[in-house]
Amino acid sequence: MDDHTAPGGSMRRPDEGTLARIAEALAFTPTAAYSAPHDYPHAANTFEPAPRLARERVDADVYRLYAHVPFCNYACSFCCYAKKVGVEREQMARYVATLKRELEWIPEGTPVNQFFIGGGTPTALPADLLDELLGAIAGRMPYHGDPVHTVEASPESISDAHLAVLQRHGVRRVSMGVQSLDDEVLDSVRRSHGPDLALETCRRIIDAGLILNIDLIYGLPGQTHAGFRRDFQRVADAGVHAVTAYNLRLNERTPVSRALSPGERFDIAGLMGWRAFVRDTAAEFGFSQTRWHTFKRLDTIAARHQWLPTAGADMRGHQFGIGMSARSSLGHNVYRNHHNLETYMARVRDGESPVQEVIRLGPQDLRTQFIARSLGDGQVLSKARYAEVFGNAIEADHGETLARLAAGGLLADTESSVSLTEDGRLLHDLVTLSFYPGPARQRLLQRLDTFQLTDLSDRRPRPALQ
Repeated sequence: MDDHTAPGGSMRRPDEGTLARIAEALAFTPTAAYSAPHDYPHAANTFEPAPRLARERVDADVYRLYAHVPFCNYACSFCCYAKKVGVEREQMARYVATLKRELEWIPEGTPVNQFFIGGGTPTALPADLLDELLGAIAGRMPYHGDPVHTVEASPESISDAHLAVLQRHGVRRVSMGVQSLDDEVLDSVRRSHGPDLALETCRRIIDAGLILNIDLIYGLPGQTHAGFRRDFQRVADAGVHAVTAYNLRLNERTPVSRALSPGERFDIAGLMGWRAFVRDTAAEFGFSQTRWHTFKRLDTIAARHQWLPTAGADMRGHQFGIGMSARSSLGHNVYRNHHNLETYMARVRDGESPVQEVIRLGPQDLRTQFIARSLGDGQVLSKARYAEVFGNAIEADHGETLARLAAGGLLADTESSVSLTEDGRLLHDLVTLSFYPGPARQRLLQRLDTFQLTDLSDRRPRPALQ
């Protein structure tokens, strides 16, 4: 295992021999995905048209729930998610009524062990409409266990009235997009809040007794290591419990992709350098890395929050998604609702399924999902468990990939397990993409408008995938 950490915690550039080995190991690997690669199959986006398809009902003791609220007060230059800007209250009210009706698909009394209200910006809803939505969820799906539910927010949108609604409905965690505390960097990505408002909002959420996670992005236009460290120190000083720090993933259709200079786009060495710097900066201020992109103060209430799985030991999904473009993982199928707001609402109003697309998970998909949810999410992959689930050794399915990644110094492959090396941890998403099925990798290699993890200009042409 190579250690590229220089004195003082900074990342020195890997030597040319190391970079050449890594490039060879990743020769067949896409540098783009539609979401975080451990989120397979969503990151491959291999959906097929299936208008109005009925969703499978699964026999699960509890469900996990996702509700999508697409409304935003403004559009950030790096975002291409399903969102609507400048919507009037009347349309918001109709949307909340539609969510409540779609929620009726769940039999009344079905327990929910964790829900996540994402977007968009859920707190762009007026507080009374958010209250109506959360009340409908709690009224239909009793809370199971000791859940930590989450609502996303932005600094300018979450009021004291919103906080009171969250407290009333037992929502214990807020995830807030801050991205940066540097005025120039914020301006470059069209964020409407300044650093003072962001920090003051952090304090209000913490004073309300809620777990606060904030998002920071690294690799933004004009951003430096020193500037990122200042941002991290300021949020640490404000008492923030957890930080989700992720690299800017470029979509060539978004304005931010045109704002970056060539030198600001990540190559392999640059991506490794930033990730090592973020890891060391988080540790400096008392945050432990709990997932690739998540850093928590484990001596605070942040330790109460754990992401609960969306599938059981049999790999059958039990997550229901409501809302425009929302995804449901039910059994061995992944469903996605229609992405158009009015079409989605009309279908639910008319008693039709809002589903527009589906991925039917086959044996190869389930094997990839197993790897993505273990190795791809920072866990050691047990070869015995893999063989127990699929009836054959992982070497039989991925022997060539394992050998190539191990030769590149990215994997530690032992008799009983597979894990990431230090270099592999810094390139976890690319390692995970290496295990994607050939058709999924080919699709991602051909789509330059998906989220780019590294600059394609530093990569030689790849051989055709088999």
